[in-house]
Amino acid sequence: MQQFSRVLAAVDFSKPARRAFEYALALSQRHGAELVVVQAVPLNQALSWHARERFALTAKLRRRADLANVEFMDRVQQGAPATIILSHAGSLHPDVIILGTHQRTGIDRFANGSVGERVAAKSSVPVLVIPYRRRPAAVEPFSHLAVAVDFSASANGAIEQALALASDPADRITLLHVVPGFSSGVPPHLYRYGIAEYQDELLRDAHQRMQLAVPVRRSTSAAVHARVLMGDTTTEISQVVESIGADLLVAGVPKRGVVSRAVFGTTAGRLLRLSHVPVLAVPETRSASAHQETASSQLAA
Repeated sequence: MQQFSRVLAAVDFSKPARRAFEYALALSQRHGAELVVVQAVPLNQALSWHARERFALTAKLRRRADLANVEFMDRVQQGAPATIILSHAGSLHPDVIILGTHQRTGIDRFANGSVGERVAAKSSVPVLVIPYRRRPAAVEPFSHLAVAVDFSASANGAIEQALALASDPADRITLLHVVPGFSSGVPPHLYRYGIAEYQDELLRDAHQRMQLAVPVRRSTSAAVHARVLMGDTTTEISQVVESIGADLLVAGVPKRGVVSRAVFGTTAGRLLRLSHVPVLAVPETRSASAHQETASSQLAA
């Protein structure tokens, strides 16, 4: 199993942040990792504003860490939350960033934005985003991982991360690829235009490429399954993740850039907003790009 030496958690007074801290503490304890909590004070507030409450929160979190025998460090800085989190991640080099999300939608999301999406889009390390639940379940090790696969280099990185996290023979990994189309079947009047044949070809190609998505040599003994779906990507993946009982969704984040951020906003970003289970956003790496080239050459052969 991939080992972590430092975990960074973004905290504030919100319930989603408390839930994220629970995951960060459990992960730090499990790996014997240092836990760093970061609190960002908005620019429209003075550092002295609610300073007593922040001190009390930090003291409470430190006591929790001491009881779990976890090394603890706290940082407080004024600025935009996403900027502060990324800045400390750049200087502290954590193995993972963990934060909670309200999963805002509509006007509320437009007005307040999503810190989780901004951090995941720009981070150079994996970001674990914990959705808020009114009735949270106990924090347990992830045992059934679902991976969103679009055959890109970033998706290959997500697969590699899932393989590293699934350490127990009883663990399961389900790869999910969605072919754009009609989830309920092709309407009869479209057959004359060859759309049905085209979709069948896409499905056959997807099934073949899914067989090549997992490296032949892998360290994990977890069972790996692949499923090809049809319809809207985020809708289909979210529904299947819930139906199969997966406890973690892993999605790749393409390299930073105007086009990459646009792609992230339409796919991985929507998964962050729709998923009812934690989402691990994995940034694209060079090794993932190399794996994609190998798979492409195998497919061509």
